[in-house]
Amino acid sequence: MSEENAEIALRQIDAFNRRDAEGVVAFASPEVEWEDSMFWTEDVRIYRGRVELREWVEKVLEPWESIRVRADELAETSDGRVFARLSLTGRGKASGAVTEQAAWTVLWFANGLCTRRRVFSDRDEALEAAGLSE
Repeated sequence: MSEENAEIALRQIDAFNRRDAEGVVAFASPEVEWEDSMFWTEDVRIYRGRVELREWVEKVLEPWESIRVRADELAETSDGRVFARLSLTGRGKASGAVTEQAAWTVLWFANGLCTRRRVFSDRDEALEAAGLSE
């Protein structure tokens, strides 16, 4: 099995960690559907297209003095979906408080670009969406 899509997912994470919105967007399809629910503080929102994805990156990065995301668990399915457990650590600009958050994500790909992203608070739900449930 090729792991090209898993590598693309890691490159997107690296770009995010460098605060490089253009780098995140470069690996996304022009028609990407990017789900935002990592912090579960608002209703789930879908950002559509590269312009909205760039806005999402800037919105998420803005309140953080420092922020880092790691993919602690990463698997690519036979049809190219990528499952990952993400760990986020950040320090707020205003409060200085350190935050740690874990979530699971599934990414879909076509032609070497991410076409869809969903975020889950439950590992089993993410595994099922990735087609990896037992």
